[in-house]
Amino acid sequence: MKQNVGIFIKEYRNQRRLSQTEFAKRADVTQTIISNLERGQVKSVTTTHAAGIARAMGMTISEFMEKFEV
Repeated sequence: MKQNVGIFIKEYRNQRRLSQTEFAKRADVTQTIISNLERGQVKSVTTTHAAGIARAMGMTISEFMEKFEV
């Protein structure tokens, strides 16, 4: 079963003690996107956003898309 990307991002950030803003900068997306994902307000993300988030997590876009409900 695939994980919820918002929950995973929040856990990832918290384990690394990153703020939403810091993570968003690493992912090259806005803090609003990260916040909306974590709160379940976004049902899908663009390929560009997914690629940035994947890169910030040390994953390929393929790994990201396979692992999460996006």
